Amino acid sequence: MAEKKAEKKPEAAPAAQAADKGEKKEVKPVAAGGLLTKTPVLLAGAMLIEAVILIGGLKFLGAGSPKAAAGAELTTTEKTEGTKGPDGKEVPGADKSQPVEIQVVDFRAPNKLSGRTFLYDVSIFAVTKPEYADKVKEIISGRDALIRDRIRTIIAQSDPEKLGGGSEPGLETLRRQVKYQLDEIVGEGLVSEVLVPRCIPFRTDY
Repeated sequence: MAEKKAEKKPEAAPAAQAADKGEKKEVKPVAAGGLLTKTPVLLAGAMLIEAVILIGGLKFLGAGSPKAAAGAELTTTEKTEGTKGPDGKEVPGADKSQPVEIQVVDFRAPNKLSGRTFLYDVSIFAVTKPEYADKVKEIISGRDALIRDRIRTIIAQSDPEKLGGGSEPGLETLRRQVKYQLDEIVGEGLVSEVLVPRCIPFRTDY
């Protein structure tokens, strides 16, 4: 009986080992199945991390709020207090880049070139830059008689057709000749343009 029991034990042992082995074989697929179920979760986590890195990289490379351009400050017009207008009054906060109009003459000058006497009622302004305005005003005021004499001579020698606006509605010749004289008297480059808002002929010999 003891021998039979001894014989049964070795038989039982391999059977137990076989059973153990069988259990181990069954555990392996279960472990593999658990890994497969975790794979989508791992992929989703990797994609989430990738998205966070991508968004952070875009923000770092300059996708943030736009900054104001430094050159924008250069386009703003500079204001100055105490700039004088054509009438000589103070213009507070006037634009420093705007030209200044200075009255040169406002008088009547004769013309007899056509054989008839015409008296031209003339108003002439000089256009200059704001930084030259005071200097030009001072010179025009100090040389008033000379400037009037030169402009009277120009009108006396001009073709009445050009002065009356017949052949030259813009009075180009008169403007050019007056500007030449002003450049000689005031200084070249100080007067940028000559304006003639009024030039009206009146006949005096009826």
